[in-house]
Formats: sequence, C-alpha cells, structure tokens
Amino acid sequence: MPDHLLILGASARAAAFSALRAGLRPWCVDLFADADLQARCPARRLAARDYPQGFVQAAASAPVGPWIYTGGLENRPALVTDLARGRTLWGNDAPALARVRSPFALQRLLRAAKVPCPAARQPAAGLPGCWLLKPLSGAGGTGIRVWTGRATPPPRKQQVYLQEYIEGEAWAAVYLGDGEQARLLGVTRQLVGEAWLRARPFHYCGSVGPLAPSPQLQHALEHLGSGVAGGSRLRGIFGIDCVVRDYVPWPVEVNPRYTASVEVLEHTLGIPALAWHRQVFESTVPAPPPAERATGVIVGKAVLFARAPLTFPADGPWLRVLHQPAAIHDLPAFADIPHVGQQIPRGRPVLTLFARDATEAGCLDRLKQIAADLDRWLFGP
Repeated sequence: MPDHLLILGASARAAAFSALRAGLRPWCVDLFADADLQARCPARRLAARDYPQGFVQAAASAPVGPWIYTGGLENRPALVTDLARGRTLWGNDAPALARVRSPFALQRLLRAAKVPCPAARQPAAGLPGCWLLKPLSGAGGTGIRVWTGRATPPPRKQQVYLQEYIEGEAWAAVYLGDGEQARLLGVTRQLVGEAWLRARPFHYCGSVGPLAPSPQLQHALEHLGSGVAGGSRLRGIFGIDCVVRDYVPWPVEVNPRYTASVEVLEHTLGIPALAWHRQVFESTVPAPPPAERATGVIVGKAVLFARAPLTFPADGPWLRVLHQPAAIHDLPAFADIPHVGQQIPRGRPVLTLFARDATEAGCLDRLKQIAADLDRWLFGP
C-alpha cells in the first residue's frame, strides 16, 4: 500500500496532486481544503485565525508518515522545528531556512558563490537608485511595493527590507538539491501582477513553460542552483525566482520547498518531482525515470483573482472536473476549486485555470481567453 504523506501549508492542492502522481497517499491541511482536493484525498481546512500554529494540532491527528510543507511555512522555522519533532520531515530544516530566507544571509551566500544578485539593504531615506520594499516573511509577492525613498513605517509594524530593483523577465527555476549541489529540473516564465487575471502588482498569478534557455543562460542557472544548494545545504525540491537580464539570472527569492511551477514541469517534461524528492530523504527507495511526454508542448497555469466580493456559485465550467475527474497524470482544466457558497473577498484568488499549446504565445492567448470567459461568468460584463 502506498505511503501516507502529510502536506501542510497555505495551499496544498498542487503538491497533493504531485504526491498522487508519485504513488503516495497525501493527507492535507491548508487554508482552503478546495473541492477538487477533497475529491482526491483527505483534506482539512485550517481557519485563518489559527494559521500557522494550528498546524501542530492538526498534524497530531494525521496518519503516521513523513511530512512536507508548501508555501508560507518556510517563513516559520520555529514551527517547522516543532512539527519535525513528531514526524520525519522531507524538507529543509530551520538552519537551512535561515540561510536562504534572510535576504542578507542570502546576499552573502550568493556573493561568495560569485553569483550576481540584487543588493539588499535596511530601509533608509535618500538611497539612490530604484528599490522594492519587501516583507521579510513574504510569499507570493504579497506586500511588495516600490520604495518611495521616504523612511515611512511599514503597515502593522511589518518587518521589511529593501531589494534593488532589476529590470527584466520574471523566470522561476526548479531544482533538486542533495545538500551539496543541485540539478536543474526546468524553468518557467512567471506571471506576475497581470491585469487580465485581476492580480495586484507584484503578486504571483501563474507559470508558463517549460522555457528553453540558451546554453549561456542554462549554465548560469545551473551554477546558481548549485551555489545556493551548496552554500545553504538545501535538499529536495526547491525553487529560485529570478529576473533575467542580458542572459544573466538575478535571483530575487529562494523558495526552499515545493513551488507552484513544479506541476507545469511535471505535465510537460514528465518529471516525477515528489518521487525524486522522496529519494533524497529515503535513499533506499528507487525513484522512477521521467514519464514520456509529448515534446514541444507548452503548459500554462494562471490564478484568477476576484475583482469584487464573490459567493462561489453552484454552476460553472469547472463542474466537469469535480463530477468527471481526469486521470491524475492528465492536465486538468481547472484546479483549486472553491466549495459552493464560499465567500471570496475582492482581491483574493478564485481558482486556477490551465491551458496547453505548441507555443508560449499561443498558450498565453488560451489562458487569457479562459480567464476572460470565467471573469464574465463569475462577475458579469
């Protein structure tokens, strides 16, 4: 019988589907417990008021087995340590998180590895150049804004820092680390702050790929991943968000866990991501080779945000996914589907949509059309 895997985080659906493709039995706790997730595996919703400490009590009732965390918990190293006392962690521990989630420690690490990186500074008035004000415990682009140059207090006394703004294309690289070096698994383009998805500036709202970097950029990405993994002892699946300028990747954030773009690479390259991830922590378990996939296919995922408060309706084009779910290895049309009657505030994610095409431009066009149709369906003209 396949092994249980506890998955904790703000959103567990993508990692849970990856776990199913790896032959595991996911048991999930997140902030949504979406309908399509509950249709596939046990999933509990953690109330926002209990996030993130409520994961400790929730994990106590989960089946015996290892656990992983998804987005958000990399900013809670003490909580990761607490949870890891009760069950095996397939992921990076608190010391590794401290090395990559502190922008200042990461800057030192990257410079030691001779990797170009944006400067990180404490907020101070009068700094020359263009800077972004970013939360120290951010995720998904939330809370990022352009620095005005005035040392104004951040909202609710949030801890922040300044990162040098780099002009270029937003890419995301996915790696498999062994604590000393890393293998580049694939690269996607990030959709960030897209108006056609009703996303706020700097908010992550999707991925399109795989991209085919030039040999020069490929080498730079490989050097970047191994430099980060070796300097921080990262193990398993992790991601690095970059801005690519003049064939040089400028890393802006390290995500030391399963990332949102992994499933795009799984559906295009056939990567058994969580099977490979498992093997890093259980070396006696053989990992399968990549599955065969059609070459030349581009897959995109996009997150539609609410342009007005929404009560999620009972009817819509996503119903087929719930009533006639495809095989877990097949690309779904929609994911992260809310429950009927769920209240979704303005500016919050509604659901995820997918598309495929032979070209990146064609895939984007398909995503835009699906998003426009959904937006009209949900909110009217």
